[in-house]
Amino acid sequence: MSFWSQMGLQEGTSVLGVEVQGLYDYSMFLITMIFSFVSCIMVKILMKKFSGRVYLESQWLEIMWSILPVGFLVALGLPSIKLLYLMDEISLPEATIKTVGHQWYWSYEYSDSRGSSYSFDSYLVPDALMEGGYRLLEVDHRCVVPSLLCMRGLVTSDDVIHSWAIPSSSIKVDGVPGRINQISLCFLRTGVFYGQCSELCGVNHSFMPICVESVSTEVYTNWIIENHNLVLQEMANKGGNSWTWWGVLVAVAKAVGNGVYWVVSMYGMFLFYLFYYSFYIPGKFVVLGGLEITQWFVESAFAFIKWSLWFSNSPVEASIYAILYLAGNLWGAIVFTVTSPVKASFWLVKGIFKGVMGLCALSYYTFEAIAHSLTSFTEDSFREFVMQEVNLNTKKFVWIITDRYKNG
Repeated sequence: MSFWSQMGLQEGTSVLGVEVQGLYDYSMFLITMIFSFVSCIMVKILMKKFSGRVYLESQWLEIMWSILPVGFLVALGLPSIKLLYLMDEISLPEATIKTVGHQWYWSYEYSDSRGSSYSFDSYLVPDALMEGGYRLLEVDHRCVVPSLLCMRGLVTSDDVIHSWAIPSSSIKVDGVPGRINQISLCFLRTGVFYGQCSELCGVNHSFMPICVESVSTEVYTNWIIENHNLVLQEMANKGGNSWTWWGVLVAVAKAVGNGVYWVVSMYGMFLFYLFYYSFYIPGKFVVLGGLEITQWFVESAFAFIKWSLWFSNSPVEASIYAILYLAGNLWGAIVFTVTSPVKASFWLVKGIFKGVMGLCALSYYTFEAIAHSLTSFTEDSFREFVMQEVNLNTKKFVWIITDRYKNG
């Protein structure tokens, strides 16, 4: 929620909102630094003479003022591109909320696996009926979502183009007639978050607010189950036959079969690659490399001990032998280069190629680490905490839903 005389963005209430806020602070830091530097240069130019013998020609100066802007553009572009793709990423949502824009109100629809759906309309609360809340932002029925649980939002429109936007969560999705757009919803804390339609849609465009209430997983699960049960009771009272136990059993059997197949295949692939890359490849490298190094070390140590004993008895002969041995190896290398220039060149090129590839790999991993630090504005501990809480709430949600449907 924004407040009076606020200069920056609203406090991020979702994972995406925190990343956008970090990108905003990072971009403003770079822009302020560039603006300060350019301002100092302009002031210096205005205070000095317009001619100078030193700056008539400078290749290094031209190179630097060509490279530095490119570096700043890359520093701004990398996190922007990554965040742009993260906005469209939908990671295994546990529930789906469908939002439909009308002139001039919103409709929300919650569906479950048994075929029932709970929907309601959300209208602006007039000033005469308001009892607290914010003027032109409060609605009669809020959109209820769980906190720290991955959800998917589907947005469309029934008449003209609307836009479902929540600034504090960095969410803005266009509702286009005949088309469904989707967005990932994952709020970090409980609370009430406000937004408004962000696309001109008619005379009452400014009177169709958005009010999202984020609650705990337990509260959300109980709320959605109670509403679905009410819908099912109303359908049963009207004589509707939307589902049967046989249909439920078939659907559950299919879902369980698909889930078991997916879990078994995924775990099989995971265990295979885990064993292959964590045990087989490192073990093979360690064993073979260790054997070769051990063999070379033992042979070298044995030869050195043998030569040391010889040197203690006959230092002159041992020294002459060592000199002749080194000279023989050097002469052998020279003869090999002269007599087999192709093999020697191949050996030299191979060594240079390995060195260059090692430097390239080092540069690549260094660049990857820098790019990762530039494109992520949250601490690793914060991301790990969020993932742990999301996994915990996912287990709670699935367990409560399964238990209620089993007993219901």
